[in-house]
Amino acid sequence: MNKLIKVFLACWILGALSSCATVSNSVSDNKIKKKSLPFLLKKMEANRIDYTWFGAKAKVKYAGADQKIIFSALIRMQKDSLIWIKLKKMNVEGLRVRITPQSIEILNRQESSYTKKSFAFLQEEFGVDLSFSALQDLIVGNPVLYQQRKLLATISGGAYLLKTPAAQKEVLKIFLSANDFRLKAISGSENNNSIAIDYDNYELVDEQVIPLLKQIQVEGEKESIELKIELSRIELNEAQKVSFKIPDSYRKD
Repeated sequence: MNKLIKVFLACWILGALSSCATVSNSVSDNKIKKKSLPFLLKKMEANRIDYTWFGAKAKVKYAGADQKIIFSALIRMQKDSLIWIKLKKMNVEGLRVRITPQSIEILNRQESSYTKKSFAFLQEEFGVDLSFSALQDLIVGNPVLYQQRKLLATISGGAYLLKTPAAQKEVLKIFLSANDFRLKAISGSENNNSIAIDYDNYELVDEQVIPLLKQIQVEGEKESIELKIELSRIELNEAQKVSFKIPDSYRKD
């Protein structure tokens, strides 16, 4: 799998691991009133971003051990059925990706090739238990994976913190704003990989409050990367064009 595909997958798939996020300590912990776990979960669900269609542009900055890349993306999703992404570098299309609950398909414009894998490939490639709906939640900016885990509620870094017990090997931490219970950060570790994701620059779009900025730090056994993803021109609940035609001349991998 070439580098650009690896970068695309790392932008969102590795977010499912989501070892400590950077949370601004703008409010002193001792000034935050304690809340119960059921209360915080209810508030977090109330802030969930809901949609039938989602469309956005994204600017992505990638920094790894051996190179830095800046590219743009068009992201279009139909809830529970389709993720469509077109990646460009210097206004030249590099990849077109179509993901469904069953499969992931990639058109590599630079190499004139087509690749199709089962959705389970994502789990095998990165060693995470990730569902299609969780992947969509990651892209749009919803919290993930907390439903399957026992959590404790506390206060840390000027925010509410939902976290797995210290005795568990798999770590998940979810930071919520002390002011409005918006998602501030997700962090965690699993299978010797760790990630920290900060969410910022929330914007009201069709009565949904969406984080426009995600900053991601990934620490893996083989490499460490940093990503900055900025969303713009978000459209909700408007049907999107999702063309995906495989040229006859493309090599099928």
